[in-house]
Amino acid sequence: MKKILLIGTGGTIACTKGDTIHLDTPFKILDYVRFENVEFESVSPFAVLSENMSIKLWKRLIDYLSVIDFSRYTGVIILHGSDTLAFTSSVIANAFPNENIVFVAADKPVEDKESNGIKNFNNAVDYLLCENRGVCVSYNGIHSADSITSANINDEFVSLTSTLPPLNSKIIYDKNILIVNPYVEINFDNYNLENLDGVLINMFHSATVPDSAKEFSKKLRQRNIPCFFVTHKQSADYETAQGLDNIIFNCTIENAYARMLLIE
Repeated sequence: MKKILLIGTGGTIACTKGDTIHLDTPFKILDYVRFENVEFESVSPFAVLSENMSIKLWKRLIDYLSVIDFSRYTGVIILHGSDTLAFTSSVIANAFPNENIVFVAADKPVEDKESNGIKNFNNAVDYLLCENRGVCVSYNGIHSADSITSANINDEFVSLTSTLPPLNSKIIYDKNILIVNPYVEINFDNYNLENLDGVLINMFHSATVPDSAKEFSKKLRQRNIPCFFVTHKQSADYETAQGLDNIIFNCTIENAYARMLLIE
């Protein structure tokens, strides 16, 4: 008999739809699946809709995972909401890169016949039973946990073909990090630089940035505030990106954020 540790943290997979979609029980999914050769051990360190995920809760999750004897289990499944899934999965992938952990989320409550929650859960179990290793996300397929972007308007997670090596760091440092998504006529003077510990600037899909972002980066350097441009691409070939030596390539903004928190 295989044994899988099931960690419930909330999210749509733990919700019921009434007048609103609201949290129900953390392990509701177990009422909808059957595995003859698997025993589930269930624990819920907290339960929230993932839009309310916090660094404090990340620390609690890391603390819990840190005392687990992973050798007792075929693997660990973490039930999570989809809204901040890419952020949490990046944190855990960098903190526990050598463990067998799969995140599972759902686009609709599992009693909805159109929900992908049951399929995602079944795929996660099958993945662990095949003795695959590493931290992954099961959501309409299996994805590397530190290489997915947040879901798009079609509820799809996009995976990178490559990513940075995991940090293997379990300490989240208390930092005030600003993430900036450029747009037309962005005015960087609108940002308060007081008490900032770092800034991440998401590059456009072509690995480009407006000239004002480059000037903003220089201003941050003068204040000794770490600043990085982030792109999923392997290079930045447009002239508007030339001269930048603070680009993180092959990385999602979610993973860059997680890594910044996990580096002292």
